[in-house]
Amino acid sequence: MIRAGTVTPQLNRWKAGALALIVAFLGAAAAPGQPSREYDVKAAFLYNFITFTDWPASAFGGPDSPYVIGVLGDDPFGAVLDQIVNGEKIKSRRLVVRRFKTLADIHHCHILFICASEEYRLPEILRWVHGQPVLTVADMPGFAEAGGDIAFVSGPRLKLVMNPVAIQSGNLAVSSKLLRLAQLVPARRSLP
Repeated sequence: MIRAGTVTPQLNRWKAGALALIVAFLGAAAAPGQPSREYDVKAAFLYNFITFTDWPASAFGGPDSPYVIGVLGDDPFGAVLDQIVNGEKIKSRRLVVRRFKTLADIHHCHILFICASEEYRLPEILRWVHGQPVLTVADMPGFAEAGGDIAFVSGPRLKLVMNPVAIQSGNLAVSSKLLRLAQLVPARRSLP
């Protein structure tokens, strides 16, 4: 849960803009003939997932350790994700983006966006992160049903599909505000 007094003024400005962008994207499809800003919106969601998720203390190397948003595979975000987190702090921790090519490269990652280029090895990735305090996110069909934490589902409107059992297996606590925005995966199909 978000606690009063933990958000910087700079974060409040960004958060207001990001939430406005998210609401606009959720509310309407892109106009015909205009380029999609889909990954800009998904980057804003990744940033905001930190404000609505609590990680155990063991997920950090120390009191000054940053929140790490990791991108595994062929990065679809370009520079936008780096721009969003640049200079930001949430709950007294700075944010950083790291890009990974292999699972062995991942250390102290809090949110892991699994790119479509990694779909062929999704079962291996989900087994590797299962039980770790890592919030997994992807935009692959069936991701949450396969045991991922949060799936972006594109269409006329961007939707979130969340897997509460998978999230809890990582000892993470997600705000009910975020859960209310999502379709939830039934518990019987929740783990890899």
